[in-house]
Amino acid sequence: MRAICGMALTAVMGFVLTVGIASHVNAQQPTRSVGQQLVGTWLCVSNVTTRPDGTRYEAFGGNTKGILMLDRTGHFSEQIMGDARRKFASNNRLEGTPEENKGVVAGTLAFYGTYSVDATGHTLTFHVEHSSFPNWDGTDLPRTMALAGDELKWHTPGASGGGTADLVWHRVK
Repeated sequence: MRAICGMALTAVMGFVLTVGIASHVNAQQPTRSVGQQLVGTWLCVSNVTTRPDGTRYEAFGGNTKGILMLDRTGHFSEQIMGDARRKFASNNRLEGTPEENKGVVAGTLAFYGTYSVDATGHTLTFHVEHSSFPNWDGTDLPRTMALAGDELKWHTPGASGGGTADLVWHRVK
């Protein structure tokens, strides 16, 4: 009987020790910050702009596609394109007609630089080095954001085409 109690006590102590060590290791694992959770490649699945009069439309001529890349060193690159773009009859990007060139401007936005996330994790700010919309060169573009797993949503208070914009991105796996 004593041998059985001794074995049971040894088993219980082993279990308690294992749980204690595992709890200590888990407590030592830092929680990933929102900035760390954002690192990766994202695809745009929705981009809706709201004009000052309240009307809403899909930006970039509809059928908007985009990619956002955020790296762990704080650099980003974003490109968005839509159906406002048309193929150039000349097959030379330097020889577009005024209408073809207007379609490129209306249907394309690309910019890159660095990014930061505020301490609360609710604001993502792009520090733009250069943009296809030159007015954004050297500016900071804050986005109110929400991150839930592999879905990133943000609100753009000053969209490049005027009004505000709401975008939804899904993480590439």
